[in-house]
Amino acid sequence: MKLTIIHTALVAVFLTACQSVPIDISPEDHSEIELSSKKWVETYNQNDWEGLAALFTPDAIMMPPNGLAVQGREAIAKWERTNETGFRIAFKLETIEGREDLAYVRGRSCVFIPDGTGGYGVDVGKFLEVRKQQSNGEWLIKADIFNSDLGAGTDLLGTCPFANLPEVQS
Repeated sequence: MKLTIIHTALVAVFLTACQSVPIDISPEDHSEIELSSKKWVETYNQNDWEGLAALFTPDAIMMPPNGLAVQGREAIAKWERTNETGFRIAFKLETIEGREDLAYVRGRSCVFIPDGTGGYGVDVGKFLEVRKQQSNGEWLIKADIFNSDLGAGTDLLGTCPFANLPEVQS
């Protein structure tokens, strides 16, 4: 009986040792994700909705606040065009972590919303993305959720706590 317990324990240790351990994303992948996030912001600020949708996987899901989930590149481009044309955005990346070909990006955002008088009001919020590395090394967004820190019915802010109004990229 004692020999069986020892044998079972040794087999369990051996099997555990043989399992592959997931590899953290590399510093290069971390940098690629940062660059991809920067490209996302630039593309958004150009209001290039097809270009923005191309930064998502074909089957991506976007979960905007106070509405239904949006699935697929074409639907994401349409939602952005319908709901955010004229807007600008600034990001503050807080966390990028992952294993192998999956990563998550968490951060803060300021969305600059036209106020109808030539100015902007600011909606400060947060976001969480799941990114999937493609066979070409590109890190595309697989899932994206974002929401506001402001309560329902709250006026937009006059400034962003971490960024000024982004310039429109030409």
